[in-house]
Amino acid sequence: MKELEHEGGVFSANVADWRKTRIGRFVVIRGDEVAGFFDSLPEAFAAGTKKYGLEPFLVRQVLPESPVNVSFLGSQLLVR
Repeated sequence: MKELEHEGGVFSANVADWRKTRIGRFVVIRGDEVAGFFDSLPEAFAAGTKKYGLEPFLVRQVLPESPVNVSFLGSQLLVR
């Protein structure tokens, strides 16, 4: 989405620092504001919706720089 391009830039500018302490967490960003970090996507989405309503906001998971995805019996696992 073009409208969330700025928020994507905020994520990119900060993700290296966030990887030090927030791997696996979900961040909510609107404009230049980082609204918080959450343990699950539903929790992050609920917090973003509560704070911003129907206004667009970005939710992204802080992942390792080179994640390795492994499939085990049909379930994907993130190996760190």
